[in-house]
Amino acid sequence: MRRGLLILLLLLTLLTASVWLLPSISPAYTGAGALIGLSAIPVCLFNALVALVLMACRLPYRGWSLLLLIASLPLISYTWRMPRLLPSSQPSAATTLRIISWNADGFQLNADTLQAAARFLSQLNPDIICLQERPHTNLLAWDTIRQAFAAYPYTVINSREDEVLNLAILSRYPLTEPEEYYFADSYNKAQYTDLTINQQTIRLYNVHLQTTGLSDANTNPLPAVIFNARLRAEQAQQLAASVSKSPYPVILCGDFNDVPWSYPYRHLSANLTDAFLQSGSGWGATWQRFGDLFRIDYLLCSKNIQTHHYQLFANDWSDHKIQFAELINSHI
Repeated sequence: MRRGLLILLLLLTLLTASVWLLPSISPAYTGAGALIGLSAIPVCLFNALVALVLMACRLPYRGWSLLLLIASLPLISYTWRMPRLLPSSQPSAATTLRIISWNADGFQLNADTLQAAARFLSQLNPDIICLQERPHTNLLAWDTIRQAFAAYPYTVINSREDEVLNLAILSRYPLTEPEEYYFADSYNKAQYTDLTINQQTIRLYNVHLQTTGLSDANTNPLPAVIFNARLRAEQAQQLAASVSKSPYPVILCGDFNDVPWSYPYRHLSANLTDAFLQSGSGWGATWQRFGDLFRIDYLLCSKNIQTHHYQLFANDWSDHKIQFAELINSHI
């Protein structure tokens, strides 16, 4: 019994420690670590349960389990932030950019769902709305979506619609110089546009990286997860190269389809600030499947763009939560 418990604790320790090595693995081999990355949060929560049981029952190795719990806390901190006890001071409305990023899941290809979602989003009064998984026009027309968001006169969509994993940016501010990326061997894509506010320019990226493959009933999950992780890492490399060349401050948002200790997240966030880590609170998981365990949607900003407020909204219209943030650009 004791030997089995010790072996279990050793394995959990090795698994928890190995997660920190994932971002340094080459994209060509990162697929092998995808399952480890996805298992990190369940393992960390299990670590906490084991530690509590061993300490409560005064069983052997409870000191070891406590160390294991402490080692798990840095990983948990990427998905859970201490709730703020005091509200932060309100910034000047003139300096604040309110932005929504949301994988809309095609609005379920339903005009009524679109209208309900649009009414909710409008209540948040965003200046910018970045949508991932905009439906194909022959399934839910872009003109219909535009009418639902009539308060946003400036729009950018991807020009080539191979599949329903399309993108859209809707804005109250002028959008210029749009560019788009179609990743090889994938229906996933990215876009950017320059956003002008008070004669200052920000480069805004809207992104949908390769899916995990976990929820695809038509594939064998294990090889699909590994294959897709490799593609996702390669896509993140291409995207990070583009971000590094931006002459303007950057906002990068969207569905990365990967956890915060993954190669894509670490590579893309290396020189950017994570809005949730800076100003979020509570449980930050964004994917509303698999027990609400995984944080795979992000809003990242250049260092001179501060997050005043970040909030997630659960909803019945998509399998993703809505990201909402109030950003302050020191140059505006």
